This record gives sequence, C-alpha cells and structure tokens, in this order.
Amino acid sequence: MESAGRASMAERNAGERAVRIDELTACLEACLRALGCPPADASCIAAVLVDGELRGYDDHGAFFIGELAGWMKSGAMNPAPRITVVRETRVSVLLDADRGCGAVAASEAMRRVVQKAKEHGLAAAGLRSSGHFIAAAPYVEMAAREGLIGFACANVTPLMAPVGGRTRTFGTNPLAFAFPAGRHDPLIFDMATSATAGFKVRLAALQGRQLPPGLILDSAGRPTTDPKDYLEGGLILPVGGEHAPHKGYGLAMVVDALAGVLTGAGFARSAGVTHGKEGQFFLAIDPELFLPRDEFLARIDAQIEQAKASERLPGVEEILVPGERGQRRRRMLLERGTVPLGDITWQTLERTCAELGVRLPVPLQSTP
Repeated sequence: MESAGRASMAERNAGERAVRIDELTACLEACLRALGCPPADASCIAAVLVDGELRGYDDHGAFFIGELAGWMKSGAMNPAPRITVVRETRVSVLLDADRGCGAVAASEAMRRVVQKAKEHGLAAAGLRSSGHFIAAAPYVEMAAREGLIGFACANVTPLMAPVGGRTRTFGTNPLAFAFPAGRHDPLIFDMATSATAGFKVRLAALQGRQLPPGLILDSAGRPTTDPKDYLEGGLILPVGGEHAPHKGYGLAMVVDALAGVLTGAGFARSAGVTHGKEGQFFLAIDPELFLPRDEFLARIDAQIEQAKASERLPGVEEILVPGERGQRRRRMLLERGTVPLGDITWQTLERTCAELGVRLPVPLQSTP
C-alpha cells in the first residue's frame, strides 16, 4: 500500500545513487536472462521491478532481483515456465503458472480478463502453481488503462497469526483495486492486509533501523520494534495493529480464500512465494454494465476532486488519493530519465550482477 513509510523509505537510505532508468531496466533484464528466463519473460519481470522502484516501492523494486536470483538458482522458482490453461469459459480462466515468477503469469492472466471483460462485461482469472507476483498495482493498472475496473490479490508465505493465535497461518496477502478516471490518473489502491510488508521489515533490519510500534511481535507474541525479533520467529500484525487486528485478519483470510482455496493453489499454512505455492485472483469489470462510460468517468473524477477539496488539517499541504503519490513520482522520474537507488538496493544489485556476470548501471550521482 502506498503510505508515508513507503514514500520516505528512499529518503532514509544512505548512499543513494541515481541511475538511468533504461540502464536499470537493461541490467535487470540481463540478470533475468542470465538466470534462464526467456527474453519476453525477463522483460515482463524487469518492467514490474522498475515500476515498483519508480513508484517508491523500494522493497519490491530493484532490490527484489536478489530474491528472484536466489530462488531461481536454487530451483525454488522455474525461470522458464510454460503457462497452461487448466479451465476456461467465456468469462473466466484458470491458469497453471508452472512454478514460474508470478509476474509473468499474472500479466498474462490480466491480459486475458481484460479481453474477456471487453467482450462480456466482466471476467475473472485464477492462478495456481505460481511464484511471487512481486506487486499488485501493475496488474490492476493494466485494466484501468483499458477503461476497466481491475482487482488483483495473492496469498503469500504465512507471516501472520489468526487473532488470538501465535502460529504463522496467513501471509501479508496483498490486494489492489484500480478505477479508470477521466481528467485524473487512475484511482489505484494497493495494500497488504498486514500492518507492514515482510520485505519492508527485512529492509529495516538490513538498514539497522527500528520500526514504529504496532507492526510486529516477537516469537513469544510480545510487541517489539526490533525487526530482528521478527526475523527470529516473530509475527507481523494484521492491518489494524494491536487495537483492531480482526480487520486485517479477516481481509487476509478473504484473499487466501480467493487466491488459494478457490484456484486450487496452496492456502493458509501451505501458501508461499516459491515452489509454486502462491495463488492469485484477478477480476475486470466494464463500467458500462452499469453506466455510460463518460458518465462513470465524470463521476470518478468528481469523487477524486471532492476528496482532494476536503478542508485540510493544520500542517497538511495537500490531500492525496490512493495511488496518486506513486503515479506522480513515476511520472516525474520518467520525465527526468533517472531513478534513485538506496544503498541496500545498490548493494543487492551489485552483488547479483557480479554473481551473474552482468554489467551494473553507471551511477550518475552519489549522495554520501
């Protein structure tokens, strides 16, 4: 989910380096090809990683190439999957992702539901035998850019306990919606059902930072702000934190039911981001099922404008709507042609490139 924490993560990284976006993209594609990915798959995965970096999702941007490299080299993720259709109707499709990176199969799934929704008004897709799809926003934005309402969700490695429990049972289980707009960028809401993302906690540990209260528990179920306590068998709290954990717990279970139970993928304690254990679910809806397109777009614009026109609290310069900060940042960086990479991201990229024999992007500037 886009948040103040996510937006300021890059600012907290020391040793930030700016690189050309096209060089970063080429580097990531080369790394993925060196790992055995076909060129088209490498391009698809790299695009999702770069999109995350541009939006400010440091934990699911270029840093993630280190995770993918480890999984593909160990055999936990198939670098060259053959995506197959398990079951298909006019308004639905179930795909087998062949243990590959979920970004490839998720992109294919959303392409199929967009086409079906344009023909029949709405469509859904499920994925089984998949690996991590990295981030949800790119897939729902695909639908919104085609004038459709998009939804996506995935169940991932269990890191949260049910309310009242102490056993890792449900993942951070991200979900996202996107709505096309007229005068504005699409309205994109992308969130984890946990109080924070697992990779964000890992990044905090690597950076030697403490976390805000109310995000994680230690292995005994006690509140803590030390990310190392989580890495040593602790838990991530659901959305709602210590005071209303039933909200995130319920959302995580719903996502698990859609992405895991319904699709035939792993679910609850058997879910995961590798070895084909992740499941995903996608939906696209044509607004013209309910309203003429121009009327719907005008109403979304009005909704956005009413939210932004709200009387602001003291110290608030601007009210943003979901997805606005990330899309604004992406547009600014694309115009500039460069993107800043934090120190941990750079170290990960440097190490992965060295292992794979790939040329690093050339830093244009360095912030000490």
